Amino acid sequence: MSDKHTLTDFEEFFDTTPMSIIIVQDIHNIVYANRSFLTTTGYNFKDLEDITLIDLIHEDDRPIVQERMKILESGGKPDDSMQVRIVRKDDSVALSRIFAYDINFNDKPSRIIAGVNISAEPLIEQSSELVSSVLQTLTTHSELGFWVDDINDHTVFINDRMCEYLGYTLEEISTRSVTDFFHPDSQELYYQVLKERTEGHLTASSYELVLINKEGRPNTYRVIGSLLYDRFGSSIGSVGFFTNIEATKKLSLTVSVLNKYALFSRFKDLSTFWKNVLHDLSDIYYADGGMIFLDGEVLAKQGDFANNFNPQDILEDIAKKGENIIHCRGNCKHISKETNSAVISVLHLNQLPAGFILLSSNIENLFYPEDLDLILAFSSQISLNYEHHFLYLQSEEEREFVSVLLDILSHDFLNANTSVHGYLELLDQYVDSEDRERFKSYIKRSMSVVERSERILQTVQQLTKIQKERKTRKTVIVRPLLDNAIDVQKSMFYDKTVDVKVTTIKNLKVITGDLLQNVFENIINNGIKYTNDKEVQLDIECKVVQEEDEERVEIKFIDYGVGIPDEDKPLFFKRLSRGDNRFQSGSGLGLYMARVLINSYNGTIRFENRIQDDYTKGSAVIITLPRG
Repeated sequence: MSDKHTLTDFEEFFDTTPMSIIIVQDIHNIVYANRSFLTTTGYNFKDLEDITLIDLIHEDDRPIVQERMKILESGGKPDDSMQVRIVRKDDSVALSRIFAYDINFNDKPSRIIAGVNISAEPLIEQSSELVSSVLQTLTTHSELGFWVDDINDHTVFINDRMCEYLGYTLEEISTRSVTDFFHPDSQELYYQVLKERTEGHLTASSYELVLINKEGRPNTYRVIGSLLYDRFGSSIGSVGFFTNIEATKKLSLTVSVLNKYALFSRFKDLSTFWKNVLHDLSDIYYADGGMIFLDGEVLAKQGDFANNFNPQDILEDIAKKGENIIHCRGNCKHISKETNSAVISVLHLNQLPAGFILLSSNIENLFYPEDLDLILAFSSQISLNYEHHFLYLQSEEEREFVSVLLDILSHDFLNANTSVHGYLELLDQYVDSEDRERFKSYIKRSMSVVERSERILQTVQQLTKIQKERKTRKTVIVRPLLDNAIDVQKSMFYDKTVDVKVTTIKNLKVITGDLLQNVFENIINNGIKYTNDKEVQLDIECKVVQEEDEERVEIKFIDYGVGIPDEDKPLFFKRLSRGDNRFQSGSGLGLYMARVLINSYNGTIRFENRIQDDYTKGSAVIITLPRG
């Protein structure tokens, strides 16, 4: 406005606008009010001569207005808008949003104040154009998304923040239903909330919905919503305030996953652990596929990958470039033809790149910059957890190993030395005796005990070798190891005829370590030793089995010997345990060492009866190992 306008220049315009307008001079004196203000408040021009601006404000809101007046009096400039309660002439109250602007009126500095009644009830009486105008005024530049839809889910109003969230223009959204933008997982929840509201169980609520923006990215919103009713109490639609909580939601879920998998020991094997990690991360970041690659092995995998996708090459390329995370957008065909967006985050062991976590999607721009930071932080922490876990296991293994050696030396070896000492004392007593047979008997017994001591020391040496070599891994063909073990054990039982029947597919391979043949020899040795007949029959059956989406090799050793009572079966895999008195000839360490080795090869070992309900008909020792 120019400095020389008169009231008649704009009075006609002011009287046609639905907004209430007053002009104030000297901070609080009302010098003009338009027709809408007079109609809404019930005042007339005469009344305005005797009241000031502060008189129109509800007493609880007056401190706010008075503070603004002090700012004006000091020459400052308060905010242009505020929300206060206006008191009408009949003492009723109208919640209003008011906007104030500096003008020059009748050659004097003034402020024009425009107000909108935002009390819910009066809006129902107004035209849709006015309602839309009011909503636009109130929600423009709001930090909250605002969406109004009718009873048929058609969009009635949407503010600029909601358009910004979704990446669409107002025109693109206004012709569509609100549910067109929902993630499939949110459709059911939305209709359930509406149903509860309609039935009167829930008139207002706070809940989470996932919406898909124009780029195809899902985002989680905290929604505070309520039904809208007409003057007769019938539902005419719903209104929702949307807050984007995607970043905080992902942070919370990512931390929860780290906490969930902090203890590796909850899982039977690391393959299951990593599969669960990948599944949970894929859910958090809406990934279609993924892979966890570590120490040269694919530990978990979801979705399809290109034929030429080589995880080891990817890891070497990342290490060469010195990158910790790679974000691929658009050109990701080297991963798979369906992949348009991917994140590859490095896993470090001993501060060196040892693997990666890969998440992929057919959405071209799925991952946000803050997602990359979170995934990288997750990878760093899960790597540390992984390292700490194995350091803990290694320390436990070392303690167990030392304990085993102490048991052997304090139990078997000490007993053997005690026996030798006793025989030597007897020999000393009978050195001058003519009872040569007794003398020879003591010497023979002493030599037998010394030989047993030698076997104990050999066992200690073998355990030490196991401790050094149990971490080695390689792919081997099963049949040659079995044949070698059979030949070695046959030569040890010259007084028995041993017939071993082996059934296996050609070139069946397992992933194992250097001492697998020792395990085979021990099991075969027991099968021969604890068969009382001079003619011994053993059956060895090898086959491929499926366990939790993983192919494994099952090797079953079947004997026809004395069998093992069910209550004694668990004892045979414990150190220095030999079951009942029929098995006292062994050291009690063979099957314990077998269990330790097979477990270190990510395998399992167990006993069964050859005939299910009759242990006296022989036993079966069953080993499973990862297939090579």
